Order: sequence, then structure tokens, then C-alpha cells
Amino acid sequence: MKTFSNLRALSRYQQNKTFVIETIWVAVVAAISLILALMLNWLFGLLWLLFLIVFVVVMLKELIESSQSSESYLEELTYRVKSGQQEAIIEMPIGIILLGQGDRIVWVNPYLQSLLLDEDLIGESLLEVDGDLAFAIKNFSEDKQNRFTWLDRSFDLAYQKNLGVIYLLDATENVTLGKDLADHRLVTGLVSVDNYEEVTEGMPDSETSKLRTEVTGQLTDWAKKYDLYVRRLSPVTYLLMGYQRDLVKAEDDKFSVVKTVREGTAQKNSPLTLSMGIAYGEQDINSLVQLAQTNLDLALGRGGDQVVVKAEDAPARFYGGTTNPMEKRTRVRARVISQTIAELMDQSDQIFVVGHKTPDMDAIGSAMGLWRFSQTRDKKAYVVVDESTVYSDIQALLATVRSDQSGDDAGEDLGVSFITEKEALDLATEKSLLILVDHAKEQLDGAPDLLHKLAARVVIIDHHRLTEDALPEKPILTYIEPYASSTSELVTELLQYQNQKNAPITPLEATAMLGGIQVDTKNFVLRTGSRTFDAASYLRANGADNELIQSFLKEKFSDFKARAELVHLAEIKNEAAISVGDDDTVYPGVITAQAADELLQIEGVKASFVITKRDDGRVGISARSNGDFNVQTVMEDLGGGGHLSNAATQMADVSTTEAYDQLVQAIESQEEEQAAE
Repeated sequence: MKTFSNLRALSRYQQNKTFVIETIWVAVVAAISLILALMLNWLFGLLWLLFLIVFVVVMLKELIESSQSSESYLEELTYRVKSGQQEAIIEMPIGIILLGQGDRIVWVNPYLQSLLLDEDLIGESLLEVDGDLAFAIKNFSEDKQNRFTWLDRSFDLAYQKNLGVIYLLDATENVTLGKDLADHRLVTGLVSVDNYEEVTEGMPDSETSKLRTEVTGQLTDWAKKYDLYVRRLSPVTYLLMGYQRDLVKAEDDKFSVVKTVREGTAQKNSPLTLSMGIAYGEQDINSLVQLAQTNLDLALGRGGDQVVVKAEDAPARFYGGTTNPMEKRTRVRARVISQTIAELMDQSDQIFVVGHKTPDMDAIGSAMGLWRFSQTRDKKAYVVVDESTVYSDIQALLATVRSDQSGDDAGEDLGVSFITEKEALDLATEKSLLILVDHAKEQLDGAPDLLHKLAARVVIIDHHRLTEDALPEKPILTYIEPYASSTSELVTELLQYQNQKNAPITPLEATAMLGGIQVDTKNFVLRTGSRTFDAASYLRANGADNELIQSFLKEKFSDFKARAELVHLAEIKNEAAISVGDDDTVYPGVITAQAADELLQIEGVKASFVITKRDDGRVGISARSNGDFNVQTVMEDLGGGGHLSNAATQMADVSTTEAYDQLVQAIESQEEEQAAE
């Protein structure tokens, strides 16, 4: 029996082809040598045969012993590997669950049972054990990380569906370390006192010092509460530093210091407001500070009195900005901006001025003002407009301009300087300057192809609050003043700082700009300040004709009926008037806006919203308020923007009814936030 076992062990070598070939060669050599020995001498041949027999016996014995030794080693190794696998399944810190029919648990390993304590899972389904576990198994994918929380621990999941085996790798420590690392990532912010110079102008030094100390004290106390570090860099600028976890706590507080400073200083008749730009998520400290400055610029561009929190590749989060902005711009800044624009024009071969899609009187009026600005610099300029999309008031204005202006030199004679986007693209060069008026978003631009061609040489002049998704490239100059009544008001101020001796403003240009101011202020009722009336006075002094403006603004009877129909469809809900147009009826945007204005005149209405179908298939919403309700944030939630009291949005792939439902949700969310504050 032993011999049979030995031969069986030896047969394993015979399965090796190399061994068999070598054995044959040895046998052949041995046979040849034996024959030669016998031929030489039969006695010597017998001795040689005896030697070969002894040699073969010894070699076979060695091979058998070697085979037995190898087999024993392999059997021992196999046993140890199997034992190790069994011990790993039982002892390693990996939870293992075996599933039977109907996803019922038939076995768990000791490690997982130690986490379960006395709880017995055998026979229970996954859904009965834990909903998150069942959901993780149902949505398991090998192409993503499958992590979930169970038993107050975090697990990474692996699942062999064909075997019904679930592997749970405890990732609690990694998750804890990752959270700790994220919590301690650096956060940097810049804080600006928006209107410090205006408020303290003419104030005694002692009062100025007290006001500055009070603001610094309130900001410092708030920062200490949330473990943030504050350092004053100048009377109007502070540096804010902290960790990610501190930022989370400050966001939960909604940056109450902004409201505290505003209300505290207002009680002392020195109303100051704060703006903050806070950045996080960057590894490089220089990039972090630059992003904080960008966020602060965004906060200031939206009117100040608010906080912008943003990482490089994340959407911005806004806090504050729920009050009407105070007029903070100064004539010094207007003069500096005017001079900067003049220098940019001098460095350009020609200027193109573009308003928003379907331009209104403010967009065209301010564009005409900038055209005149370029003439004072002896530069050719063009107003780019798609006349097929303008309403009757702009059609009447353009007809009057062309009948009033003589000459045929485009760029130098206003009547022939209104061109299409295609004509502008043919004329534009890399040295041309593009000025966007009355808008600061690519989606609203009236000449998007021209914008992309001249993206590196863009100037923005606007009075709407800046939004996060503005332009594809950063403009070389941005002049956004949300405190102004209109863009025409801003352009009027800029124009006054230029020498108009050889290119004076004409009465028709003054009329167009005054018309822009009147339209945006509803005849000086809304969003007017002292600077608004100063600009209007200047325009009147230069020949602006109110009667001509009224002739431009006369509307068709069909437009009057359409507006009246929208007013008739309105319903008042919680001090908000909401009108929803029919999905099959297209209303011009100006009619929608006018209906929203009229609804705001109803007693007890604080905000008005008009929802209509547009000619491009989208749904448009015009929103207005009397200042007690922030319609800007509501429209931003729906993808639009504007002012606190005047905003709008356009929504694609929805019906007017669906837009109404989304609007109601946004209004309720806004009311909840205001109630929380």
C-alpha cells in the first residue's frame, strides 16, 4: 500500500512534460552507453549494467522522498491558508452577512454580532433590520463608493449578489478623520463697511471714532462667539479667518451681525451696513483671499448689506440683502469711472453699445448717451439692436432719431449708427470696446455672438444687482450701482464729466435718457434719490422734451386690453397679487411688467407677480413690491434676479400653472426666512 502511494506521488512528476523528456534522454544515453560497454568487453558491460541499475534505484528513491516532502509541504500550506481564511471571516473587523431566500439573513459573523450586542438578526429581512442597509443593497454599484450609516457607525459596502454575501468594512475612523480634516480647513473672509465715508462726512472726529469703535466691537463680539478671528485692516475693511466648522455655525446664525450693525447704527442716525465675502475650499492661501475679494465684490454689486459665501466650484450662498439699499455712490467715484471709460475708449478703434434682449427705453436711452460719450472722445460708436424685437415705444424713438439726424457716416451720425449684430460682427476687431448697458448677464445680452468675440474687452454699466452667473469672462470695468434709479441716470452722470464743447448732447438724446429714467421710476415714484432728480434736471436743461416722451410711450389699444385682462385674472393671497396667464396666449414682456406695476397699486398688496407665456416658448414672471417684501430673492430662487422691489425671471420647459406652483413655494420659503430673522 505504501509502495502504491509512493508511485502515485511519483506519477505527479510524470505529469511534467519537461521531466518526461529529460528522463527519455537519460534512458537513451544509458542504453547507448550499455551497448558500447558490452561491445567493448562483456565483463565490463555487466559491471556497467549493475552500476546503471543501482543508479536508477537510488534516483527513484530520491524522487519519491522529494515528492513526499513537497506533497506534505503543500498539504500543510493549504491547511494553513484555509485556517487563515476561516479565522479572517470570524475574527477580522469586517461585518459579513449571508442572505437566504427573500433577502432573509441566515448568518452573521462574530465581529458584526459583537456590534449588534444581544440583537438577533437570523431570519429577519434586510428591510426589517435597517432601511438604510436595504436601500444600500438595492442601489449597490461597483462603480461608486457605497457608504451608509448603521449602528451609529459608517460602513463601506461590498455585495456578491450571486453568493448572497454582504461585506461591511467599518469606515467610521476614516469618516471621523475626514470630517475633522474638513472641519479644520481654513476659511477667509473680507468685511467692508459699505457707506462709511458718506455717513461720517462732516462728522466730528470724536463721533467718527465712537462709530468706528462700535462697529468693530459688534463685529469682534460676534466673531468671538463663533471662534472666528477678526483684524481691522482699515477704517472700512476687516479680515476674517476661521475654520470650516466655525463657518457652518456662522451660517446657521445667518450672519446676524449684519442686521445688528445696521439696526444699531440706524438708531444713532448713522446707518452703516456691512458686506462680507467669505471663501473656503482652497488649498492655497493666496487663492483663498482672492476668492474672498471676488465674493465681496459680488456682495457689493448686489447692493451691499449682505454676505456671499462661496467656494471656487460651488454655487454662492447669500445672506442678508433683504432691505432697500441706501444711496452709497459718490460723485468722486462717478468722475473716476467716467475718466476710466474715456481712457478705454481712447485705447479702442471703435465702440459697440449693447442693451438687453428686447430693449426698453432705459437700455436704448443709456446706449444713446454712451454713443454721445464716444463722440466727445472723437471715436466711432455703434448701438447694436435687433429692431425686429423692440416694442412700439422704441420703434417710435428710432423713427424720430432717423428723421431728426442728418448724415450717412455710420459711427459718427446717430441716425445711421443703429446696426444689427451681424453688421457689428463684421466691423469688430480685437481693439474694439464693447459696453453692456442695463444688464450684466450673458443670457440677457442682445448680441451674444458679439459678446463672445469681444469677451476680453467688455465694460458693464448697470443698476441691477449683480448675480453669480454673470459673464463668461471678467469685464475690464464694472460699474454697477443698485442704488441708482436707472442706467440712464448713471450714464447722465458720467457724461457730465466729459468735455462736450465739440460734441454737445442733443435734445433728442436727452429726451431718450430722461424717458429711460421715467420708465424705470414709474414717473419718479419708485427708487428715486436726490441724484435721480439731479440727472433729470441736467437732461431738462439740455432740451429733454416730456411731451415727446409721452408720445413715445403711447400704447396700442390691443396692449391696453391685454394688460387689463392680466389684471382681471389676478388673485390676492397673503398680501400678494398673483396673475396667471393662459398657456395658449402669448403676452409681450412689457405688458407683463406693466400689469405687475398696476397690481401693486391695489390696497393691501405688498407684492405682485404676473406669470405669462412668452413668444420664445418660455414662461416669464414679472415681480414687483413696495419694499416690504424682497421679490429679488424670490426671482433668484427661480433662476432670475433684479432689485428688491423689481425683479423678473424666465423659466423653460414649464407651463404657467407649473410656474405658479414653483412661485408659491419660493414665496413661502421667503416668508419662512423672514419670520426666522
